[in-house]
Amino acid sequence: MTHPFWGGSRAAVIFTSWILAALAVCTLPSGAVAEETEAWTPPGPAEMPDKFDWVQLPSGEWLGGEIKVLYEDSVEFDSDEMGLTSIDWEDVVELRTVRILEVRPVTGPTATGRVFVKDGKVRVLGDETTTFDQTQVLSMTAGVPKERNFWSGEASGSADYKSGNTDTESLNARINLQRRTVEQRMIFDYIGNYDETEGEETENNHRVSGDWDRFVTDRFFWTPLFGEYFKDKFQNIKHRGTIGVGIGYEIIDTPTTEWRVSGGPAYTKTWFEDVEDGENDTEESPAFQGKTRFDHELTDDIDIWYDYRFLFANDDTGGYSHRMETGIAIEIIGDLDLRATYVWDYIDSPAADDKGVTPDQDDTQLLLGFGYTF
Repeated sequence: MTHPFWGGSRAAVIFTSWILAALAVCTLPSGAVAEETEAWTPPGPAEMPDKFDWVQLPSGEWLGGEIKVLYEDSVEFDSDEMGLTSIDWEDVVELRTVRILEVRPVTGPTATGRVFVKDGKVRVLGDETTTFDQTQVLSMTAGVPKERNFWSGEASGSADYKSGNTDTESLNARINLQRRTVEQRMIFDYIGNYDETEGEETENNHRVSGDWDRFVTDRFFWTPLFGEYFKDKFQNIKHRGTIGVGIGYEIIDTPTTEWRVSGGPAYTKTWFEDVEDGENDTEESPAFQGKTRFDHELTDDIDIWYDYRFLFANDDTGGYSHRMETGIAIEIIGDLDLRATYVWDYIDSPAADDKGVTPDQDDTQLLLGFGYTF
């Protein structure tokens, strides 16, 4: 007997079939449907990305963002969701960039272009396609190599004015410029101090120095020329010039920490402000100069540094002398920061002036001011 609900109709049979099919799909294991969906991957190298740089990790995960730098076998990758992340270069399974990068191998010339990494090979897609083994890539930096990309620097200063019972005026200025390419580095540094109390100078000194370093390997460099000019009337130094050559080594060179040492033979000559009767007003000497510089980024907002340089010369030109500087910079807004710097200048054998007065061996300063990094 036919049930009255179905009415013996053909439509009822079709409706029942749809219901049974839907129930069958709902009761299938979730993996059965997932197997039909292929994992997403970015477009192939012929269709490089047009919005983000992409990097794939050994887990198969893809990160989209921006390559900052590759150095010391570590890739700095910045994404909106994860922020700045460090990834071991050997853990980069695949990489595709939307931006132009400059790629430096361990040996041979650099290449510039968009970068595609896969199966242990690095292809730089520029005017010509250049291929490197992934293990042979030393560094990658962002941007087309233009002159302005090679320069960086900082400027800082402080001022103090007082009037009333005591009138004082104190100024300090510091400028550092650096030009860095994969093959060489040039550093220019200036620091000056001026102080006046009741209309009388109590401090007036200036120091300008420069270094030209050429890299033999990624760590070892030699210095075809370094030089320094210094004057300080209160140390009885009218002018002092030093030039020399040297070698050096980058003990640490990462995006957050730099530590280098260098040194070599030099020649120095000093012109004195005043000398006693019978004494020469100029002296010159062979010398040896050494220096070390340490910079470290404690946090995203706090940097510290230590700079020490010394000069060995004969006693007539001052003997042993050094300059030590250490400080901290705390970011306020953008590239503007608050700085505290301690400076210690020392000269072992200062020359007496025409009155027989010998300057102090030590000069120290504590400087508080603002700095700007560019």
